[in-house]
Amino acid sequence: MKIIELISFLLTTILCYSCSSDNNERLKGCNSSDLDSTILCGTFSVFENRQTNSGRKIDLNIIVIPAIHKGHSKSPIFYFEGGPGVAATSSASFYADSINYYRLEHDIVLIDVRGTGDSNPLHCRQLQFNESLEEQFTEMYPIEDVKDCYDSLSRLADLTQYTTTNMAIDIEEIRKWLGYNKISLFGLSFGGRLAQVYMKLFPNSVESAVLWSPTTTYSRMPLYFAQDADASLNNLFEDCKHDSLCNLTFPNLKAEFKDLMERGKGKFFEYKFTSQNDEVKNITIPWYSFHTKIRSLMYTPLGLRQVPFIIHQSYLGNWQPFISLFPSESSYDDFIAEGLYLCITCTEDVPYITKEEADSLSVGTFMGDYRIQQQKNACSNWTKGIIPDKFFEPLTSDIPTMVVSGYFDPVTPPSMAKQIVQTLTNGYLITIPTMSHTFDGLSNPECFDKMVVDFFNKPYTRPNSECIQQMLPDKFKTKE
Repeated sequence: MKIIELISFLLTTILCYSCSSDNNERLKGCNSSDLDSTILCGTFSVFENRQTNSGRKIDLNIIVIPAIHKGHSKSPIFYFEGGPGVAATSSASFYADSINYYRLEHDIVLIDVRGTGDSNPLHCRQLQFNESLEEQFTEMYPIEDVKDCYDSLSRLADLTQYTTTNMAIDIEEIRKWLGYNKISLFGLSFGGRLAQVYMKLFPNSVESAVLWSPTTTYSRMPLYFAQDADASLNNLFEDCKHDSLCNLTFPNLKAEFKDLMERGKGKFFEYKFTSQNDEVKNITIPWYSFHTKIRSLMYTPLGLRQVPFIIHQSYLGNWQPFISLFPSESSYDDFIAEGLYLCITCTEDVPYITKEEADSLSVGTFMGDYRIQQQKNACSNWTKGIIPDKFFEPLTSDIPTMVVSGYFDPVTPPSMAKQIVQTLTNGYLITIPTMSHTFDGLSNPECFDKMVVDFFNKPYTRPNSECIQQMLPDKFKTKE
């Protein structure tokens, strides 16, 4: 055996001491320039069809980041990403950092759940690739593109099997295979839903959980999107009014947005630009393209601080700041696997939205019912999986759980986090006043990480959240 192979073998044996001996050979030092040789990679095969546990198998991509302190006795942290459709292993470089709080005394386990990352990914090139700048202002789910995506993915997967429940069952099998006893769950956004489903199904496998900006199993995405985005935007308007620089620069921000909305709903905006080939082109910008991008900016404090400037410049007829938010040429956005997103929402959410609810919750909002109608139309050309009994019931548990939400969150607001905590005997709610869906753009970000790790270390102790007062946003953008 070559020296380098011997070192790799020893690292795998020592660092994965808790893994099943029958499957140790499936976790090896990662062959990646971004990850050092102590990080372990592998795959675990599961049946795609969870009703029969027979037929086609799919390989789930796994990265295990061993704890720095080898003699640790603390539970591993299983991190679940959001979307649905984001790959958990995309965060590997962050968690693998040798000074990262999370891995000091905990193994970190990243699993690309079925349909994401390298686990039989369900990407829709038809929906995720744009040939030009102009194509980025089409509808979210053009019907022919949805149909084409469905046809192409149906050749690769049984799309009825890509559900949150099946993901949770997969994760439980991986936990057993790795040889872990109890684990800690860390779920962001949709990952919070996955964590709740896992806790329902396998409560004895969980030591503690942190739900970060989580959605519930009964939120029926995107039913509340318009209402929650409206509330977040109004919070932003108030924040601008109480900020001397923002209020001085944009004293009529709310009125300008209202005027822009009324004009945009009446007819498309127009923008003339010169391409890289010196060709003059005209772009039409529908209101739905504008409000969709504004809403996406509101997911982070960094984006929020740009919104007043974007609104004001667009109101004045200067569309360049808005246009600059998009790639200028052809682009492929593979951050979320759109096919997986449709599998989840067309099974667990959209079918349960009534017209009466959609009308009442979207009327008078800047988004209206656009997002609901787009997803309803898409789902009418997709398939539907099986929902287990009691799926929509709130999680009732005594597992120590910290739920963290952001005051400006446009998709999973503090009110949703409060609902989740109400049925958790050992639940703690932390609301970060300056955070949105995530905290990108806030100072002192290590406060968040340390708060999470401290909770995992002492899950029965009330979290100390004093440091969130130092998590502050940057100044509002007021000029180019």
